[in-house]
Amino acid sequence: MKELPGGVYVSPQILPQQINELAKHGVVTIINNRPDMEVPEQPLSVAIQAAAAGLEINYTFIPMARPLTSELIEAAVKAYKNLPRPIFAYCASGTRSTILWCFAHAEELGVDAVLDGAAKEGYDLEQYRGALEEYIASRT
Repeated sequence: MKELPGGVYVSPQILPQQINELAKHGVVTIINNRPDMEVPEQPLSVAIQAAAAGLEINYTFIPMARPLTSELIEAAVKAYKNLPRPIFAYCASGTRSTILWCFAHAEELGVDAVLDGAAKEGYDLEQYRGALEEYIASRT
């Protein structure tokens, strides 16, 4: 589990039985960015959602497949704006979750800050700089 600024954690795929450990760490929201059935043995979103509900943890499913769309970005912005923190987001490796976190926080923190926050946790997303800058420009 890697920590991004603003009470957000990202990681690769989790299993339903690991949600209890997240609750012990104070996580109150889970965002699943991994589409169902990317790989055969991957837990389905409904299994993660059920485990989260059993612990009264908020759950949101925002599956990110390529290409990155404005609908995905807006869903992430809405989720990060409205859901309580700490938030735990996951996908196959944590990269897609971190990309969406960058877009959801770029306007508030700035492009340099989100890219630096991602890089400090091992996610080099410099290739998204232009898209992040365009995104912010489109919001003003």
